[in-house]
Amino acid sequence: MDAALTLAWRHAAGTVMPEDLPMAAAELLAADLDSPALRDLAGRGRGDDTSELTALLAQAMDELGVTVPDDDTAGRCLLHHLAAEVVAGRVTAYEATHSLWFGMAAETRAEVAFMRAATEEDYLDDLLPGPFAAWERTLHSAALALVATDHPLGPAVSPPA
Repeated sequence: MDAALTLAWRHAAGTVMPEDLPMAAAELLAADLDSPALRDLAGRGRGDDTSELTALLAQAMDELGVTVPDDDTAGRCLLHHLAAEVVAGRVTAYEATHSLWFGMAAETRAEVAFMRAATEEDYLDDLLPGPFAAWERTLHSAALALVATDHPLGPAVSPPA
């Protein structure tokens, strides 16, 4: 997935905070992406006004020709990202559930199934080992099914490596 587009949806989904945007912009510059607003953003500090940082990100994405997804689409991107992370073993099922929130957009059958599996247990910490393992298998199966579907930003978008 394109690094700039990834930053755009991750910021929209709330997984990249405004104070982290200068470093993220510097990483995009290091990846050979460039624009005046991106250079300006990379030169800012974590303590700068977050509304200015967010505005610079929007300007940089516009200059790079990247459409920033709306909140619902960004949430759906997060679902796909988390599913890919679970399948790859980089994130546990338990960790994935803590990155989701009730009311997140889930439009496709696979997204709904993953979201339902992730949120069906209210008290994961209270589950006995047997039921917890069964829940993990259910979530992993739902993650596999979701990874096999098209990404919300298009079928050509692949999950992160």
